[in-house]
Amino acid sequence: MTLDLNTFPPEARAAFIKDGERFGSEDTLEQANQTLNAYLAHGSKLVAFGFAPEDAAELKDARDALIEAGVGREAKRTSKKIDTVAHATAMRDGQGVRLRARSVLAGTKRVLLLSGNTEAVKKIEVLLDSESAAAEDAEGLAKQLDALRAVLKEPAVADAAKNRGGPQALLDLEAKAAALRDAAKAKAEPRGTPVETETLDLIDGIIVSLTRTAREAADAAARELAEPAIATAFELSALYKRRGKKKPEEQGG
Repeated sequence: MTLDLNTFPPEARAAFIKDGERFGSEDTLEQANQTLNAYLAHGSKLVAFGFAPEDAAELKDARDALIEAGVGREAKRTSKKIDTVAHATAMRDGQGVRLRARSVLAGTKRVLLLSGNTEAVKKIEVLLDSESAAAEDAEGLAKQLDALRAVLKEPAVADAAKNRGGPQALLDLEAKAAALRDAAKAKAEPRGTPVETETLDLIDGIIVSLTRTAREAADAAARELAEPAIATAFELSALYKRRGKKKPEEQGG
């Protein structure tokens, strides 16, 4: 059986690529090898639970295709996962400082209202109402942080917020907006040619799908046959490594 990457329906192809983007190719390669080794020992017991010999053959072909496609790309293979993690971290941190800044402005609004500064109060209300939901993309979230910072910098608002977390919020809004833009730029930069990158993502996604299917079948088989070793053998430990388990240069297939 030879894996033909051009035969997948558009919907399946898109789903595999989306999954593959989340993992480094060195991890999917290692997971494919682990699952194939487990299949050699327990494969005959998985057929009745949804993982057939042709699935194992497809996994082997995907593993081989990944090796062929990934030759000479060691540094670039690791960068995909690193960029994705950095992007997720920047989004999480940006959402956190956004909520804090909104809280600071809400508290400051009351002070301004009591002092009779209705103009500043109105600016805060308009901003908080117009951007009540966090943006889902890095640039959009960065712009929201910019808008919060702009209002917090206004003299009347800054003065009212100086003992309510305003100064620190201003610093953090600027820093996190910059981090969001840096992470978005790094994630968007191609790790190879567009075709090469998409091919690796597709193969990664196929491997992720097949190894997950094998894992589910192994769990069911282990329970029904009372053989916990089956489930252990098919663990997805290469895909979901604990942080710090291996340094990038120590990972490989």
